Amino acid sequence: MFLNPNHDLFDLLNALDTAQTVPDAWQVGLVFFRKYGGNQITYTHERQDGSIVFLTTLPDWWMSYYLDNNYANLDPFIDVGRAYFSPTRFDTNSVNLPVSLSAPARQMLNEFAETGSSTGFVIPTMAPSVPQISGFNIANTMQKQEFSQFYDDKENALVMAAHAVHQRCQELDPQLTRTDVHLAPHKITHYPELSPRERECLLWLCKGMRNDAIADRMGITRVTVEMHMRNCRQKLGARTREQAVVTAIKLGFITP
Repeated sequence: MFLNPNHDLFDLLNALDTAQTVPDAWQVGLVFFRKYGGNQITYTHERQDGSIVFLTTLPDWWMSYYLDNNYANLDPFIDVGRAYFSPTRFDTNSVNLPVSLSAPARQMLNEFAETGSSTGFVIPTMAPSVPQISGFNIANTMQKQEFSQFYDDKENALVMAAHAVHQRCQELDPQLTRTDVHLAPHKITHYPELSPRERECLLWLCKGMRNDAIADRMGITRVTVEMHMRNCRQKLGARTREQAVVTAIKLGFITP
C-alpha cells in the first residue's frame, strides 16, 4: 500500500472536522492508524474524577479480564504515559519499557501479547501542565526489526495523527461522558504526607536535575537524596522516580 503521510494527514484532518461525535472521530482515527500498521489501537483518557476510560479495538474478553484484575493500577503503558511526554516504542517480547516493572506488570504484558500486540507505540497526548493522562497505544504483530524499519519514516505522522484525534475528541466530549467506553473506576488511595525535604528532592528532579546536582543544591549527600527518593516512591506507590513526580504533582505535593 502506498503511503503519503502529508496527504494522509490532510485527509485525516478534513475527516475529523466533519466528525460530530467521539465515536465518529474514533472511527476516522482508526482508518488512519490501521493504514499505518496499527493492529490493536487504544485511546486512554483519565477523567477529572480519576477514573480512566478506554476506546479500543482490543477484544472484549481482554478488556473484561483487564478491568476485573484492576490492571489499570499497574499497567506499565499508563505508567509510561504519566512519566513521559514523548512517544515510546515497546516490544512485549523483550519488555523494553523505560519504567520499572513489578512481577504482576510483567505478567500483564505477557498476557497483553496474546491479543496480537507484539510491538508498538505509547503516544501521550496530554499537555505537560495537565495532570490527567491521555494517549494512544498503537500495537501490531510485527517483530522488532520489521517494526523499526517500517516506522522509521512514519513515526511523526502517527504522533501528529494521535494528537489530532485526541484534540477532536476533547472538543466533542472532554470527559467522554457521552460515549460508550470501557471504564476503570478511580481507586481512592490515601497517601502519607511527604516531608519538606522529600518534596524539595522531587521538585528539583522535576526540573531535570540529577542526584549529584540535587545534593549540591540542597547541601546534603547523594546518599541522603537517594534515601528521600526511595521514601517518595514508597509513600506514593510509585515504581519509578518519574512516576513519583507525576503523582506528587497530581496530588498537589509539588508545583512545577
